Amino acid sequence: MKIIEIFKKNGPIACRLQGYESRPEQIEMVRAIYETIVNEEHLIVEAGTGIGKSLAYMVPFIYWAIEQDKRVIISTFTKALQQQLVEKDIPFLQESLDIKFNYALCVGGQNYLCMRRLDQSGQHGLFETKTELKQLEDVFEWRMQTRTGIISELHFEPLNSVWGKVCREADLCMGKNCLHHEDCFYRKAKKKQCQSQILVVNHHLFFANLASGEKALPEYDAIVFDEAHTLEEVATNYLGVEVSNYKLKFLLDSISSPRTGKGLLGSLKNIAEVGSVREEDKKRKIEKLVADVRIAADVFFSNIIEKCPPVPTGSLWKTNSFRIRQPNFIPNTLTEPLLILSSYLKTLLPILKDCLAEEKIEINALSTRAKIIGNEVETILAQSLRDYVYWVETIKSSRYSRYILHASPVNVGELMKEMVFNRISPVVLTSATLSTNGSFNYFKERIGLDETSELILGSPFNFKENALLYISPSLSDPSNETKNYTNEVARQITQILEIVRGRTFVLFTSFKMMNEIHNSLKDFPELKILRQGDLPRYKMLKKFKEGVNLKNGGFVLFGTNTFWQGVDVPGRALECVIIVKLPFAAPFDPVTETKIEYLQKEGKDPFLLYQVPQAIIMLKQGFGRLIRTKEDIGVVAILDPRLRTRSYGKMFLKSLPECKITSDIEEIDKFFSKIKLHTVFT
Repeated sequence: MKIIEIFKKNGPIACRLQGYESRPEQIEMVRAIYETIVNEEHLIVEAGTGIGKSLAYMVPFIYWAIEQDKRVIISTFTKALQQQLVEKDIPFLQESLDIKFNYALCVGGQNYLCMRRLDQSGQHGLFETKTELKQLEDVFEWRMQTRTGIISELHFEPLNSVWGKVCREADLCMGKNCLHHEDCFYRKAKKKQCQSQILVVNHHLFFANLASGEKALPEYDAIVFDEAHTLEEVATNYLGVEVSNYKLKFLLDSISSPRTGKGLLGSLKNIAEVGSVREEDKKRKIEKLVADVRIAADVFFSNIIEKCPPVPTGSLWKTNSFRIRQPNFIPNTLTEPLLILSSYLKTLLPILKDCLAEEKIEINALSTRAKIIGNEVETILAQSLRDYVYWVETIKSSRYSRYILHASPVNVGELMKEMVFNRISPVVLTSATLSTNGSFNYFKERIGLDETSELILGSPFNFKENALLYISPSLSDPSNETKNYTNEVARQITQILEIVRGRTFVLFTSFKMMNEIHNSLKDFPELKILRQGDLPRYKMLKKFKEGVNLKNGGFVLFGTNTFWQGVDVPGRALECVIIVKLPFAAPFDPVTETKIEYLQKEGKDPFLLYQVPQAIIMLKQGFGRLIRTKEDIGVVAILDPRLRTRSYGKMFLKSLPECKITSDIEEIDKFFSKIKLHTVFT
């Protein structure tokens, strides 16, 4: 059977999938992917919502993998899409196509329970609080039930302090010497991966694999990047270097915790005497070296704090970042004591008597980690990596203050070209939002893709009938009249919400404005507002979806970047999306600022070639939250006057699905009256 026949109205998919409709856009995507595989080329496909892109790329790649004995990586950004592929789409295709092939979900090693470390945690009494002990008991019970040992299968979200002591760590793994080797969850998963033709991963693991020298995944012959619009961001994070006070504290507590007395040092026994150096002297020496690193860390991060600009007022999470412009902007008080500690830990290995193999592995791992952190601090302070941006991120809350030093590549395109596109063919990249103003030039340049086929496929959904785009006719310019604009936007949002009565996403580009608008709407208690940060993200979404059952309207969700993409709320629970401002990245963000400078040095216009296209893709993502199925109906309101007053506004509008546009707020009322009428008669 020809692959195209599978997707026709009498094909095997239609016979098995209730309500399936043969879509020309999907068939065109299948044909393009098939040709890409045959010609061993690369392909970019923008596939509008509702095309069914996952089936379109999986079917040709499955047949190719089986016939040619190949292995295909399918990489996604969100866990939701990963689960859809593994739990729904791939099993459906196995049954519908009546073909045999193996597939595996791939997650990072730290997602797996390590039975040896779990037993060890119970024996050594590593936990003190009631919550930690209760969670440890629950993990022991879950261990007897789970078949995979993956953290996502737990019925609760464990504390980092708990999971960090029972999960699989690469440098603590004993391999074949482990008593649990035959039953090891991670080993079984790796074996399954090596026997599979289709591997479903996420972008984070894919780039972690590249950064590790490709030790995390089996060899593969082709790649599909779904949700490919996020590739540059993820690659920038994973191909860089990061050091934090939290990471350092975790390391030192793992060696010797002054608060609890736990850690490696508390479990070590029988250190042989060497000359006149006794066991207790050795332990005291380690305690002193750990204390020296703590003192050095206090000085180091105190120096960073002095350099940090004040956190903006109104910031919910008290987050801030600043760029490190000069090498050695503070004294390096950390590297030397970390390297001394690392070296001294190594000296314990040959003089341990009756020591368990796992203790030697732990000593070696902690020594190596101390050395790596010391070298990373030196790398960042000396700015020894070329074409990297160096910056500090601060995160403050009532419970802790975290300081993170970053070194991120400015141009991941060159790295991706070398590490991915020049090595692997075919590679397919797809998403509903890859083009800007009808072109892939921005996306291709950002990820380093030169030679490729291209395809833009619109959504089969009827946006002309089902979606209304409202653009406010007269608001102050947010660029230079911020206060007036904020006040006017608050009134405009209130007007819209009075019509919609809930079931609305209000998407912001900053916590500051989100909090200001939230505070200004406190006089309207009838608006049931869920604000990002007040609840965990998954709980907010669950509560928002349940709002569809409320008699007097649903919830209003206030969110920033995390709710612009990767959020799926089909049906009547979401009938309105309000986009407060065009989502330009903050120009003084260290990474954005450096990329702008990089383009300027090349004689390019960073605003038109980087900032505008980036914002267009983000706007398309925000717009795309509304219509998720062919039955969905609703309104998108964009409250940024620059869509009309600036020349680049036309580029934004041209990139959105074709739908009715209005500047009359009464049209929103009429549109929702139409929705209610539609609901009554259907």
